Amino acid sequence: MELKKLLKNIDFELKKGSLNKTITELKYDSREVEKDNMFIAVSGFEVDGHQFIPQAIKNGATAIITEKDISQYESGITYIKVNNSRKTMAELGKNFFEDPLSEIKLIGITGTNGKTTTAYLLYNILKEAAGKAALFGTIKNIIKDQELASSRTTPESIDLYRYFAQMREEEVKYGVMEVSSHALDLYRVAGMKFEAAVFTNISPEHLDYHKTLENYREVKSRLFSQLAQDKFAVINLDDPNADYIKEKSGGKKYFYSLDSEAADLHTKNFKLHQRGMEYKSGGRIESLFKLRLGGIFNIYNSLASILTANLLGVEAESIEKALAEVDSVPGRFEIINAGQNFQIVVDYAHTPDGMKNVLETAAAMDKNRLIVLFGCGGDRDRSKRPAMAELAEKYADYTIVSNDNPRSEDPEKIFTEIKSGFSESFADYEIIADRKLAIQRAVEIAEEDDLVMLLGRGHEQYQILNNKKIELDDRQVAYQAASALKGI
Repeated sequence: MELKKLLKNIDFELKKGSLNKTITELKYDSREVEKDNMFIAVSGFEVDGHQFIPQAIKNGATAIITEKDISQYESGITYIKVNNSRKTMAELGKNFFEDPLSEIKLIGITGTNGKTTTAYLLYNILKEAAGKAALFGTIKNIIKDQELASSRTTPESIDLYRYFAQMREEEVKYGVMEVSSHALDLYRVAGMKFEAAVFTNISPEHLDYHKTLENYREVKSRLFSQLAQDKFAVINLDDPNADYIKEKSGGKKYFYSLDSEAADLHTKNFKLHQRGMEYKSGGRIESLFKLRLGGIFNIYNSLASILTANLLGVEAESIEKALAEVDSVPGRFEIINAGQNFQIVVDYAHTPDGMKNVLETAAAMDKNRLIVLFGCGGDRDRSKRPAMAELAEKYADYTIVSNDNPRSEDPEKIFTEIKSGFSESFADYEIIADRKLAIQRAVEIAEEDDLVMLLGRGHEQYQILNNKKIELDDRQVAYQAASALKGI
């Protein structure tokens, strides 16, 4: 694309060079830059992209976007200064890929818990209804039937626009995307046109980054402020923050609830059993839904997906069929079955609220003992560590504390802060730092009809220890451990 055209409607200052040149690609990683690419220097938290401008030029960059003054300019290179590189990156992506969202219905889902499951359910409904759909989120990115790796909940803006362009090319009408608070604060979805925004809930999370719950909530609300008047918001009426999100929303407002008839969609009654749930819905849709997912929290997730799909024009019969066919959501209350005589569940719950939800569900299940394994991530909100210990003591018959993703933090320090949440008399726990050994221990001590819950890492296939990635999938380790029992 011609550089002049690429910069259309973007505020910038030309510091050096010519705008009469052709740009072949946009890159924010200097290692990926090739001939005639534009390099966007982003001021990161750990690494400043401005330091890699020389490397980008060496690799072939012919235009540089910067938000800082450059001390030395190279001839033949165009230097463009902007106020915010991240925000400009989203605008550049829209221009370079010629606004693919004009032909796509994009649905954004945000909240502390439930984003992944709600997105996964809605994706399956829209795929059933339209024959093809796209999903962007924590577990994986999917366009039609092509799976793409996912390194973060919400990809960078340029990567998203590249995906949207692929959707347009393959005539994929619907895109379902998890939208994290980091993505909203770091302009990854800035200026994007959403057909709908879905709110699940808010509880304390990422306070190491946002500092206060009020800041966190305000950032979450930006997705709804971004809605045009003719678009719509789907809001959890039962969450205490529903009114706040409603006030911030720029679109039409619709609500779902467990049992409030004031909501646009609610349940008339529900039944939870060990292998799933069923309920009748009331409001916009009166139907019977059967899912192979457990827990009241998954009733909320399914209601959000049902209401959103209905507002997008999907018939109830198609929604019923799609939801009934979902076996499980990877790493979300996922059952591991190797033929053992007890149950193993792996779940991503890594916040006090998420942990409380899954443990309350476990408490309602028929079982002998409840064995819980959990840990807390390093370099993250420390206040949740004792809170999660309190929940384990309250609900579990036996607890194993192990590493989650310590990152750069000392695991022993994390364990000490977790232990501070246990009462002085509490003794039904042990600490096993090695996650693999801890999972094996949990499986080995399980007896007939026990329920073993492995919490915190869910679908993750790597553990981050000393900021190095180590291959570790809780599901795989649990399956292998269960298979080894008595030669199963």
